[in-house]
Amino acid sequence: MIRKFQAYDALEVYNRKQIMKQLNLILTSIAMLVCLAVLVSVLTDMDGQQSAPATVEMMNDAAPEIVKAASSDAQIIDVKSGGALDTPNPLGEITVGDANAPIKVYEYASLTCGHCAAFHNDVLPDLKTRYVDTGLVQFNFRPFPLDPYAMTGAMLVQCAAPQTRMAFLETLFKRQMQWVRSDDPLNSLRAYAKQAGMSGENFVMCLQSEDNLTAVRSMYSAAKDELGVQSTPTFFVNGEKVAGNIGLEKFKEMFDEKLKKMGIEVPQEKESSGL
Repeated sequence: MIRKFQAYDALEVYNRKQIMKQLNLILTSIAMLVCLAVLVSVLTDMDGQQSAPATVEMMNDAAPEIVKAASSDAQIIDVKSGGALDTPNPLGEITVGDANAPIKVYEYASLTCGHCAAFHNDVLPDLKTRYVDTGLVQFNFRPFPLDPYAMTGAMLVQCAAPQTRMAFLETLFKRQMQWVRSDDPLNSLRAYAKQAGMSGENFVMCLQSEDNLTAVRSMYSAAKDELGVQSTPTFFVNGEKVAGNIGLEKFKEMFDEKLKKMGIEVPQEKESSGL
């Protein structure tokens, strides 16, 4: 009889744990939906002030497609660095390179932008080897989200531990095709956030944070209103505006020209071994 009661009690405890587990999953799902609804509302409001056709198109879609907002034939425009460039990211800069580098680059990008992903996947690695690792260039990455999922990703990257933010950002660009076009992009972002060390509770708290949302939105607005950013990616190279992914060779030409004007030796191309 005692064994029967013990078995019954054990079954009750197990059932209660299962019910609580299911309840937590339901509550988390509801919280995620609420977060997404808030982001859609905010981004829709931003859309009312945005003039770039790619952005308007993205805002009208329930699920994002890969945004191709600025192509490699974009023009380089001289502009003065404004307050938006000098104001630090309120959530912490995402930076790679020496803080004392003679060339500082600020990139405004959207995580659902195809040309942004192309830059990060195909151009940045070579620039990093040639200029960043040698202390000549520092890159600073700032969010300019073009749709609710890009906003969600931007907030999550900023909520990650500082030492993991850059790797998290690069993962989202590298796997862009998979998560943007998945049946449930939000759940995919949740999985990548977990890989970056974020718990389920912190995932929800991050997306529910008004401070995080306001900070990303303020960077977006400052870039648009003060710096004239209308598409992604947009770069500022020592205050010079570069609209679009202009490709590896044009970036090299631009960096080399600036270094020469400062009297700094330009990195030499490594000779092929012929093997």
